Parts: sequence; structure tokens; C-alpha cells
Amino acid sequence: MIDSTSDQKDIPWFYFISSTSLVMSITALSFRWREEPMISFSGNFQTNNFNEIFQFLILLCSTLCIPLSVEYIECTEMAITEFLLFVLTLGGMFLCGANDLITIFVAPECFSLCYYLLSGYTKKAVRSNEATMKYLLMGGASSSILVHGFSWLYGSSGGEIELQEIVNGLINTQMYNSRGISIALIFITVGIGFKLSPAPSHQWTPDVYEGKEVRNPLFDSDSPTLVIAFLSVTSKVAASASATRILDIPYFSSNEWHLLLEILAILRMILGEGFRSSSSPFDIWVGR
Repeated sequence: MIDSTSDQKDIPWFYFISSTSLVMSITALSFRWREEPMISFSGNFQTNNFNEIFQFLILLCSTLCIPLSVEYIECTEMAITEFLLFVLTLGGMFLCGANDLITIFVAPECFSLCYYLLSGYTKKAVRSNEATMKYLLMGGASSSILVHGFSWLYGSSGGEIELQEIVNGLINTQMYNSRGISIALIFITVGIGFKLSPAPSHQWTPDVYEGKEVRNPLFDSDSPTLVIAFLSVTSKVAASASATRILDIPYFSSNEWHLLLEILAILRMILGEGFRSSSSPFDIWVGR
């Protein structure tokens, strides 16, 4: 409302109101700590202490990014994108508390659209446009893979979409140790793995984040590292919360996913960090 009614753009009020809103959200979230778990929106959303930890991290990251980005925006004279930050934060928090397959799919798409826009923040730069196109195509492909895994899970459970009901459905249909569940595990891991960027799906990270490079005359740096760090942290926090709940509930009777994630984590540390070139830009390292 202030942006549409005020003649002055990028006034400090924008930053103050945005930061205050996020601080109030953190305060409201802290008052819910240690309360009983609650399921709302007809079973689509679940609130408990586990989800609130990840939601707090997302809110904290968003709160820190706003004041730290003021100087960069004033230097480059770019438009502020607090609306995208709010939508991204909202999508990440919904993903942390999502309790059914539909919400788990829609919530990532909500903040993925913001990621696509922020990756092309410097739209006049060629590499920024290239990064947006790569991110858009690979993000769409990973979403289709994730939905395919959900379809296997939906069919194996007898048509259930809520996570706890999926467990009961797998028990009733005696499908919890079937090949269909293993196939669903593979597709879901690949789909969520794109957001977490573990090996071997970490190759998109340097391509997208390097495309964010833009000369900053004030700091004499080559990239808005803050934006890259924000995109990296929020996506990994939200995807980690969602992956833990998805993989822990439907596959409660199997330890296959524990071994799979352990292997991916080891490869991530070796390929993503251990063999990182010393000449790799700092912003790409932050994104990884």
C-alpha cells in the first residue's frame, strides 16, 4: 500500500515495515513453543515443535536479509523485492508444516517462482538470464519427478494423501515393503534432492549462482552474495523439513532411505566441498 500511494520509492519505511512484520512473526511463533501439536486446514497443515524450528530459521534468515540488503540496493539503484521475500518466506513456512501430498507439492512451487525471479534479479546481465532459464527448466523437471513419486505413494496407500493416513493405507494394503514404495522413494528423493542440491544433483548450483554475478561499485565484489545465501538457506531449510517428514512417515518400516541419504550426504561433502577449486567464487561456495 505504501509503495502504491507514495511518490518516493525505496524509502526507509519499506525496510522498517518489512523487518517489523518478520520480527512480529518470530515473536508470535515463539509463543507457540511447547504447545500441543495441532492439525488445521482439514488436515493439510500440521503445527508442532519440529516444524516450528525450521519455520523459525526461515523467518530469521528473512529478517537478517532485509537490513543487510539496504546498502546494496542503494548502491545499484535496483527496485526492492520485499514482496518476493514475503511470498518466498510464506511458501517455505507452509512447506515445513505441510501434512498432505498436495500441499507439499504446491508450497515448493510457491517459493520456486520467487527463486526464478530472484535468480534473474539483474535482468540486464546475460548470465543472469541464462541462470533463470536453467533454473526454470531444471526446477520444472524436478517437480514432475516429485509428482511421479507422489503418484506411486498415492496409489500404493489406496488413495490417501495425508501423511499419517498414508501409513495406515500402506498397512491396510500391505504395500509398505513393496517395489512400488521403493520406486516412490527414488523419485521423491530425486525431486527433493534438487532443492537440497546433494551430489549428483549439485551441478546446477554453480551454474545458477554464478549467473547472479553483477558488478557492485561500492563493495567491488562480483555478486550479490546476500541474495545467493538467502536462496540457498531458505530452500535447504524448507526442503530438509519436508524431506524428513515425508521419508520418515511413509517408510517407517524400512531403513532404506536412511542409507540412501547417508550416501548422498557423503557424496555431497566430497564432491561439493572436498574437490572445490580454490579459484571458485565465494558466492558459489556460499550457495553450495
